[in-house]
Amino acid sequence: MADGKLRLTYDQERHIEAYARALDHIMVALIGDGPSAKRYDPMTVEGGVMHSYAFNMKDGGRHHPVRDYQSVEEIEQVLLREAVDWVRNG
Repeated sequence: MADGKLRLTYDQERHIEAYARALDHIMVALIGDGPSAKRYDPMTVEGGVMHSYAFNMKDGGRHHPVRDYQSVEEIEQVLLREAVDWVRNG
């Protein structure tokens, strides 16, 4: 969004959760391990916040405000970059 205050639709929230889950599965398939033992729920998105034990995102914490991102594509890129780094360094 132009104002830097990204708001996600329900479908976009589910997409991000599924994308994070897929990346987690790929990490496990490639190196036998992922960043969290919480395989069933690497990321939950609700109320404008992404909650994750598996991904550190931009802020390195457990709770990641959606408003810190410009687009769904940026969120995907951050997730992908983190997954690739995990595989390369894992």
